[in-house]
Amino acid sequence: LVIAAAEMAKSGMAASDIADKVKELVPCVDASFVIDNLEYLYKGGRCSALAMLGANLLKLKPCIEVKNGAMGVGKKYRGDLDKVLVQYTRDKLMNRDDLNLDRCFLVNAGISKERLNLVKKTIEECADFEHIYITKASCTISCHCGPNTLGVMFLTK
Repeated sequence: LVIAAAEMAKSGMAASDIADKVKELVPCVDASFVIDNLEYLYKGGRCSALAMLGANLLKLKPCIEVKNGAMGVGKKYRGDLDKVLVQYTRDKLMNRDDLNLDRCFLVNAGISKERLNLVKKTIEECADFEHIYITKASCTISCHCGPNTLGVMFLTK
């Protein structure tokens, strides 16, 4: 949204019009991420010890989705992290005709370069984004979700 607002400002759009347009874009934001394990959510008081133990034993990797400013649990993936990351990316991008293909963000918290490349390749197979930006997650996401957290974020039409 910030980049879109900056582009509007650069084109000479009035500040009040930019604010209105950005508000219209908010529902078009698709932001989600996959958490490798629940240890950091537990340590931050966001889930119980039982939930953490069960999810980690079953190798569950929840997808956290941000909708209308609120976070909630989406699909729960199971298995090896590499397999989960590919499936998550496909679930988010495959067979969609509502993608805004200007840019996609691959946001991570301490994940390996190999996994970033794996997900970037999967994004390229699923959709033809003009730009794919690899960025670091905020300190809030990183400390609550822990290492190997990865998100794919983009706008829809």
